[in-house]
This record gives sequence, structure tokens and C-alpha cells, in this order.
Amino acid sequence: MRNLYLVQASNTYVGRGFRAAYLPYAVGLLAAYAFEDENVRSEYCFKRFIFTREKTDEAVRSLEAPAVVGFSNYIWNTQYNLVLAEKIKKAFPDCIIIFGGHNVPPDNSFLEKYPFIDFLIHGEGEEAFKALLLELCNDEKDFSKISNVSYRVSETECNKTPTEVLCRLDYPSPYLNGWFDSIFEENPDMQLDAILETSRGCPRSCAYCDWGCNNSKIRFFPIERILAEIDWMSDHKVKFIWGADSNFGAADRDMEIVDYLIDKREKTGCPERLRINYAMNNPQRVFEISSKLEKYGLSKEGATLSFQSLDPTTLENIGRKNMSLDKFSELLTFYREAGITTYSEIITGLPGETYESFCRGIGQLLEAGQHRLITTYNCELLPNSPMAQPEYMKKHGIRTATIEALTAHSEIDDEVKEKTVYVTGTNTLSTEDWIACNIFACMEESLHHHGIMMAIAVYLHYEKDIPYDEIYNMVIRYAKKNEDSVLRPAYDFLYNYYKAISEEKPIELYSNQIFGNITWVPKKVAHLATIYRLDEFYWEIKPSLRYLGVEDDIIEELIEFQKVILKLPYRNNYSSEFEYDWATYFTDAIAGKRKPPQKRRLRISVNNEVHRTNWKDYALEAVWFGSNGVTFNPNATIEYI
Repeated sequence: MRNLYLVQASNTYVGRGFRAAYLPYAVGLLAAYAFEDENVRSEYCFKRFIFTREKTDEAVRSLEAPAVVGFSNYIWNTQYNLVLAEKIKKAFPDCIIIFGGHNVPPDNSFLEKYPFIDFLIHGEGEEAFKALLLELCNDEKDFSKISNVSYRVSETECNKTPTEVLCRLDYPSPYLNGWFDSIFEENPDMQLDAILETSRGCPRSCAYCDWGCNNSKIRFFPIERILAEIDWMSDHKVKFIWGADSNFGAADRDMEIVDYLIDKREKTGCPERLRINYAMNNPQRVFEISSKLEKYGLSKEGATLSFQSLDPTTLENIGRKNMSLDKFSELLTFYREAGITTYSEIITGLPGETYESFCRGIGQLLEAGQHRLITTYNCELLPNSPMAQPEYMKKHGIRTATIEALTAHSEIDDEVKEKTVYVTGTNTLSTEDWIACNIFACMEESLHHHGIMMAIAVYLHYEKDIPYDEIYNMVIRYAKKNEDSVLRPAYDFLYNYYKAISEEKPIELYSNQIFGNITWVPKKVAHLATIYRLDEFYWEIKPSLRYLGVEDDIIEELIEFQKVILKLPYRNNYSSEFEYDWATYFTDAIAGKRKPPQKRRLRISVNNEVHRTNWKDYALEAVWFGSNGVTFNPNATIEYI
């Protein structure tokens, strides 16, 4: 019998009182399908999954005469896999090493660069992996008849077999066939999260996405399997489920799946949270799904209304179409009136974008009413995306930086550092402007969506006709000009952080013992730095508000109102009185109804149910766990006097 091991190492996430990791779903699928075959069962003995970032030397020592080790690769584990695979090959020279997954390039380059890898699987892996296992048992081996693989013909030559588009999707479930039962038995104190895959494929071809090269029809797993997997997850007390579909909500049956998840949640308490990638072409069904998930507390972050860019040239370059801003504004109103939270996404560094168009795009989303959250992501060059292909990169002048990937809130792996490839410039975006885009995005999210300047910015926009992007550009210019300003340390950190990325120098996430022994992604830095010195920050911006024509009494009330709606530590059981009805004004303004503030005496009292008495708890609960944007403090009581 040949001993088989499968590796899908995920990060271990830590928080107060828990450690969590994902079950190795991708390699579980390979095992479940391969071992359905009688010949595989007669030739191979499956030993175990390596599903966390074990110390590589310890992992190698744990192996018992491995004949085959298969690795699933993505951006969070490829470097770990390379280190482990090389050590396995050195300790067991006859062991066959197979690499597959999204981070395996579409050519032979991994074989040419890494001599310890024997086979690559391109695309979906079930069929090719089983075929490889069987062919390895033959005396006369012929790997050329297996589709979607690369292999060595000699020490200097590699071969890649033809690509075959797979259609079937009736593979057995690793959950239902017991492949993960031992993981639960051996890790009773770990929170084990799960992937739920109800379909595969994506009809779109977005240039930045590694689904983009496929441009394939959506295929569906049998509904009976999906419901049974939900039963299994609920029975095993899986708290968090990540939906792997690219277009959930595109099919009628997706509502049935959601209803079943809710039913299990109501009966068993699990799952507690669900993260979904929603379809773009069925807003009504997505709304209905979001409504139900929000009502029953299953929604992780609310409904996604994504744009990636609002620049027409950029959208053409990346092969994407957006809804109109009028339609977007209508949907926001629709969701808001139903009490459903939404957020939007933008990508930094897309070809065709400029600094001005990037900032203006975020400003347009704010003007359309997206005040809860606009989150930005750096464009990462994924090896199987259209954007990563040489002709695309040359056409758009794409410049990249390969850097150490840092993951916030996860256990630190001092042994192996992962790498990611950022797009740091294009024909239309200089590297300095790319840095500036990131600073703008971080400042805007930290100050606006987390509540420090939201009310002030809304007032300036409506009453002084200042575009939102100009408001936050003014804030950035102030921080750059004034070395002693509250925001200057945050600005310096952000500039140095993204400058180091562009130069491929070592970077570190922000940390400050005031906020606990936790590392923070850059978009949280300005918020933490400012909230800690909040009164100083408001004192600093008063002259600028006067310069913009805001009267002193309005300035004082705006700042006090802004403080009232924030959830702050060391502050509870308090009230503030106002001469203007700011509650109605901002409720209407955020809903897109422009009315001047009306004089009407108002008292807002706050008695928080959960009163944080230190900065560490505030940072953990409000900035990490509750960092999905703010509106009014839910524990505020409004009365007219």
C-alpha cells in the first residue's frame, strides 16, 4: 500500500477565547472522489490531512514513508507548501509531489523553477488527481493521456497536456463521507470553519479575477447533497461558513438553501455566520436573501453592492459593467428602508485609473448614499487571471511588486512568509499616485465609515457644496503639512507602508500595545490613531471648518453630535443637548434628502448595553469584530425638549 497525504494549510485565526481554522475542503474533495475508486482503495492508504501551518520539520517527521503528497495552493499557503514539499522530497526522494489549486500558473513554470515538484494539476482537480494516482501504479506509465496536467519528460523537458473543460459536478462530499471526522476528534478545542460550495463557474471575465479566464457557465451541485452538508455542518457545530460560489442568488434554488440554513440556525444555533459572494444579475433575489440573512443574524457583513471602479475606461479595460449610480442609489434606499446593511468595494491599481478618478469614484459612491462602508482592496496579480497574462500586462504597462503577505488577526508564522504580487502602477497611474490612492482609501474609510468625520463631511457636502473626495483630500493635505497634527503619524505610517511595498521592502502591520497585542491592517490605522486623541483632532479641524464658512455654533454642535454617535470607551450614561435637530437632518441626508438643519431643541442620551472600559476591549470589539461601518449609536435615546 502506498501512503498518501494531502496538504491544504490555512492560517489559524485567533481572538479572545478562540482559535479557528478552515477544514481542508479542496483536498477533501480530491480524497472523497479518488477513494470511491476500488483500484485507488486497493493501492493507497490515506494517512491524514495537514490543514494548518504546522512547523515544517515537525510535519516531515510525522510522515510515514509517503508515496504521494498532494498540495492545494492559493495566495495564503503557496510559500509554505514550497518549503514543506522541498523538505519532504529531501527526506523521501521517491515521494511524488503534486501541486494544484488557483495559485499554480497555467504553464510549466513551477516545474521548471522547483525541481522537487513532480506534477502540476491545472484547473479543477478531481479527475486529474484520481487519474494520476491510478497511472502512477502502472508499470508502463503514460501521463500524456491525462488532461489538465504538467509533468516531467526528462530532467530538462516538461510537458503540458491539453486543457479539458469539465462539465460534471456530482462528486462525493468530503463532509458526508466522513473525511473530516478525525479532524474534529483530534482538535476538540479549535473552532473549525467550513466551505459551502453549491455551484462552480462564472459567466463573467473580470480581468483581475482567476475565474476570469474560464468565462464558463454556472454548474450546480445536487441540492440533496447541499442540504445534507448543511445538516452535517450544523450537527458538527460549525459556526462560520464561507460560501464558495461566485454568483450566489443567480438560481431560484438559492432561496431554498438560505431557508434551510436559517432553519438549522434556529434549531441548533449553528451556523452563526455566513459569508456569500452575490450575483450581480438578480438584485431582487439577492435583496430577498440578504433580508432573511440579516433578520436571522446570519449575515457576516451585509449585502455587497460592488463596483471595483467607476471610471468608464477602467471598466472597459477590466471587462466589467456596473449598474448606474441612479440604480445604485435606488437599491441603497431599498435596502435601508428594509433595515438591511450594505457595503461597496473598490479595487486600487486597476488599469485606466488615475488618482483623480479613483478618489472621485469613492466620492460618487458617497454622494449616491453609501455611507455605511466602502472598502478597498489592492489589485493582486493572480497567476490564472487575464490580467496576469504577458500581453495584457504589456498593453496596460502594469508594474508589480512582490512582497511578504501579512495577515491580520492570525497566528504569526515565524518560519514561512507568504508572498503576494501587487499591481503598483499602470500606464495611467504612477507608483506615487498608487501610494496616494491607498492613503486616500485608508483615511476615508477610517474617518468616514467608522464615524469620526461622517456627520461633519455630510454637512460640508450638503451645506457648502464640497465634493466628498475633496473633503478627505483636504484632510490629507492638512496631515501632510502639519507635522504635529493628530493625523500626521497615521499619514506617515501609511505612506511608508505603501512606499515600502512599491520598493519590495519589508513591511509590518500596525501595532500598539494600547490596543492590545494585535496587528492591524492599514485601513484601521487612522481610526485607531485618531479615536485615541479624538478631542485633539476635533480641536485641530475647527479652524478649517471656520475657513470653509461654517459658523461657530454649528461647528460646536456638529462635533458634539459626531462624538455622541460614536461608541467610545470610558464614556457611558451621558447626554448632550442641541439647538438643531441633527438626528432628523442626518437621517434624511444619508437617505439622500437634502434639507437644511432645523432649529429644534434635542437631547440625545446614551446608555450602552456593553460598556467598554479600556482601549483593548474597544479595539477588539468595536474596530475588529464590529468594524463594518457605523451610523447612529444603537443605544442612543433621542428626545425633543
